[in-house]
Amino acid sequence: MKRNCKLCNQKGNLENSHIIPSFIYKWLKESSGTGYLRFGQTPNKRVQDGLKEYWLCPTCEDLFQKWETEFAKHIFHPIVKNNKNQFNYGPWLLKFSVSLSWRVLLFIKEKTNLSNFPQKLKNEANLALKTWKKFLLDKEPNPKKYQQHMLPLNAIRSHSFDNLPSNMNRYLLRSVNIDVANNTKEAFVYIKLPRILLTGFIHIEKPRQWKNTIVHVKKGTLGADRYVLPKYMADYLKKQADKSKSLNKKISEKQRSKINETYKKNIDKFATSDTFAALQHDVELFGESKVFDLTKSS
Repeated sequence: MKRNCKLCNQKGNLENSHIIPSFIYKWLKESSGTGYLRFGQTPNKRVQDGLKEYWLCPTCEDLFQKWETEFAKHIFHPIVKNNKNQFNYGPWLLKFSVSLSWRVLLFIKEKTNLSNFPQKLKNEANLALKTWKKFLLDKEPNPKKYQQHMLPLNAIRSHSFDNLPSNMNRYLLRSVNIDVANNTKEAFVYIKLPRILLTGFIHIEKPRQWKNTIVHVKKGTLGADRYVLPKYMADYLKKQADKSKSLNKKISEKQRSKINETYKKNIDKFATSDTFAALQHDVELFGESKVFDLTKSS
C-alpha cells in the first residue's frame, strides 16, 4: 500500500521502520545471557526485535540510517564495548538525537493522543514535532527551544540517594525505555538506551538546570567530568528503574524455568555476558539479599 511518508510527506511504498534503531537490539541480544529480548510491558514473551512502524519512504529511511551508523560507530559501540566516556561529534549527532525524539514523540502521540497532557503542552508537543521535522529535512538550521540533551551513563559504585532501586545498574546499563513525561507545566521526551540517556525538550521551565548535556548543532564533545541535571530527572530515572523492577517480577514461573534452562545450556556465555556484569554491579552496590529476587531475569 502506498501512503505518505511521515517525514517528507511524499507518497510511496513505506518501509517498516524502527522506532529505536535495530543495532541497539542486535547488541542487547549478542551481549545477553540468553540471546533473547524481553520488553517491559510483556515480560513473559521473548522477542527478536524492537518496535516498528510503516512510516518512512526509502529516502528518509536511508537518511536516518546514515545518522544511526555514525552514532553506532563513534558513540554507542565505543561505550558498550570499551567503556569509553568522551567523544567528539559532528552535525550527525544532533540529527540522530532529533530523529529519535521525533519518532518517540510521534509514536506515543499516535498511541495515546497525549491524553494526560494539558492543552498548552499538547500545543507545544505539536510545535516540537513540526520543528524537529523541519530540522531533519534541513528546513530549519536548529531545533530552536526544543533542545536535545544527552549524557553517557556508567555503573553506580556508591550513592547517597534514598530508596535507590536494587536493579539500578541493570537499568542504566542494559535497558531500553521510551516515554513522554509531563507535569502541569513541563514535558519532555525520555529515551533511555543502554548506557545513554537522551532527553528531547518539549517545554522546560528552567533549561539552565541542565549542564554539560546539550547536543550542539555543528560539533562538540559528549562526555564531561561532571553533569548537572534537575532533581526531577534523577527522580524520574529512579521511578523508571523501579517500574522496570516491578515488571520483571511479573515473569511467570514457566518463563523463569525457560530462562534458567537457557542459562544452564550456555553457562560459559552467561558468565562472560554483559547481563552478568550488570548484575554483578548491582550485587556489589546493594548486596545479594536485595537483588536475589531478580537474579533469574534475562
